[in-house]
Amino acid sequence: MAAIPFSSEIEEISMDGFQVVSGDLFTRRSGYYSPTCTIWSGGITFNKVALTALNNCERVRIEIHPQKKSVLLVPVTMKDKDGIPWRKNIKDYAPRRMECVRFSSKLYEMWNWDTGCVCRAEGRVVTVDNKVMLLFDFSSPEQWKGKERTSEK
Repeated sequence: MAAIPFSSEIEEISMDGFQVVSGDLFTRRSGYYSPTCTIWSGGITFNKVALTALNNCERVRIEIHPQKKSVLLVPVTMKDKDGIPWRKNIKDYAPRRMECVRFSSKLYEMWNWDTGCVCRAEGRVVTVDNKVMLLFDFSSPEQWKGKERTSEK
């Protein structure tokens, strides 16, 4: 890399009038540092941080609190009839994108969300009777317009 020449080619300016922009005004991209749950009109997914927070368990049970607009993720075994696989496969420690139109439609209706939006919330590790779980608060979710999907036959 060539050195920048300090000559008349580079304009000297004054710093008068410039103000520092607070780092607090920039949100860190959720998903890198904390567990996230993303819900769209056709399904739900969790990020890899969420998977790791629950020790890469194979199956989870999803519970909701309608009034608090919360989703609770509970690690379960194969014996739990309501448990769902949330990893891509047994060997791959990556979250699975779960299609669940009926479930997500009920959430959108119950929580009065715009069906054209995708909603995401950060989660936190909680315990109930010494069992580790993830709690996602959707009372003020991050929202953005989703891509329109067309089904071609």
